[in-house]
Amino acid sequence: LILYIYIMPYSLKDTINNLSINDLKNNFFNRDEFHLDDIILFYTLKDSEIKKSTIQWRVSRLLKLGIIQRTGRGKYALGNFQKFTPYPTPNIKKVHQIIMQKCFNVKYCIWSTQWLESFLPDIASQYTTFIEVENNNGATIFFELWKNAENVFYKIPSKIPRQFGKNVIIIKKLISGSPLVESNEIVYPHLEKMIVDLYCDWDKIHPYKNPTFYKFFKKLYSNFSINESKLLRYADRRKKKMVFLKHLQRLKHVNS
Repeated sequence: LILYIYIMPYSLKDTINNLSINDLKNNFFNRDEFHLDDIILFYTLKDSEIKKSTIQWRVSRLLKLGIIQRTGRGKYALGNFQKFTPYPTPNIKKVHQIIMQKCFNVKYCIWSTQWLESFLPDIASQYTTFIEVENNNGATIFFELWKNAENVFYKIPSKIPRQFGKNVIIIKKLISGSPLVESNEIVYPHLEKMIVDLYCDWDKIHPYKNPTFYKFFKKLYSNFSINESKLLRYADRRKKKMVFLKHLQRLKHVNS
């Protein structure tokens, strides 16, 4: 006789009780930011014999549930924010396939303004796909795409023309130290990099009076988990750190 034992996963009620979610929210609700040591102290005061590994698991679980968000190295804030997840648009799939066939050994990342259309409704009339290429391989990819795709530009023009249909492809140099992530063999930038890059080319990509970049950034900041340390590190690479420090201070002042 073989007995199969099935262990039921935690119910939502068990999870809330196990993580002390309500108490944690009450403890940190009036703080814009807190540190890992603060979380360790919170759980240690509840259980003096709790193991560090248990606290680390709880922090990981709180992040996955959206109870807290990571704002920097060892820094957190309360919130229920989405994790930004890039996905392959039809144009990204097409471009990636061409590059893999013709320039498979070139390191690059790819992203599209289509991901952000709910935050920038005006761009829905024309999406821009960016291909950022390492070293001096941009010209190689440009010529391959120019032969196999439409509306391809090498570097960003002074203003992206609106008469070329819905999709525009722009090849530009990949900045060293860019935060990247790979998914299904396609390399994408982190949201923090996209935000900084959009700021640097805002007038070219979004040549309208409204919304301002700050309003756009505020929407993203309110909806997604943004790692401020990562944002500022990359902004520093593009010599825009002070700009984003001011934006972050302004956002925190508004929310205080």
